[in-house]
Amino acid sequence: MHNPYKIDGPAIISFSGGRTSGFMLKQILDAYNGELPADIKVAFANTGKEMPETLDFVQRCSDEWNVPIFWLEYKTEPNGDKLRHTYRIVDFNSASRNGEPFEMMILARKSLPFPVARMCTQDLKVRPIEKFCKDVGLIDFYNVVGLRADEPRRVASLRKSPELKGCISREAPLADANIAVQDISDFWNSNSFDLELENVNGSTPMGNCDLCFLKNLPKISGIIRDHPELADWWIHAETLVPHKNKPSGGMTFRTDRPSYAEILRITKAQGDFFADMPDNDTIPCMCTD
Repeated sequence: MHNPYKIDGPAIISFSGGRTSGFMLKQILDAYNGELPADIKVAFANTGKEMPETLDFVQRCSDEWNVPIFWLEYKTEPNGDKLRHTYRIVDFNSASRNGEPFEMMILARKSLPFPVARMCTQDLKVRPIEKFCKDVGLIDFYNVVGLRADEPRRVASLRKSPELKGCISREAPLADANIAVQDISDFWNSNSFDLELENVNGSTPMGNCDLCFLKNLPKISGIIRDHPELADWWIHAETLVPHKNKPSGGMTFRTDRPSYAEILRITKAQGDFFADMPDNDTIPCMCTD
């Protein structure tokens, strides 16, 4: 029987820094007796808005399992009278921790991302990874993503389009191996280390970008209630791009709910005001846990 973790190369493994993608990486490593072939690379795209615990976890996986993980960050550089969108390679010590790549992208695009225009996913994750693949000579490669069997719609969406230039197929070995959220929890509960962020029924509320606008409002409000300082960057970001219809205000990440400044104000004043609102997230595949 074919081992779904014995992935074909050349390939790029997208490591989000979450428990699911960490589990996937360990299974792939085990399938190759602990050492990946030279034409299979692992990449972590850092936006600068991940929690410190996520960065610690990425480095711990690399150290404990003796696997090279390439840390990539979006950046711009002069290109005549325009800007070139590119990336840089960083490491645990030099990685941005205050949203610098994210803010650089906003200023370069002169726009904030929003639910139907997720340029943050494209610019901060997809394009750095595809440029990296080109630079290291991965041609006609597979993109391996940590989506589980209990995420069938996301898996189907993943397989519809290569998304990365040069990618011939996007693979979800966890789905092929019929892995569900409880399997992930069981693994980390018995492992010698874990991601030091709260696990809520198999979900990590503070994973990926800490207050990502695609997270549901109760989740964002709950995080702000416990960590109000995290709202500061998002409030600042909503001042960076003038709103064409509001001369005195900036563009917001979403038009269907309050600004981050308002969410902070309401949460401070009324605690769990947003708790009874719908709790469905909208997270793109490249931001998988």
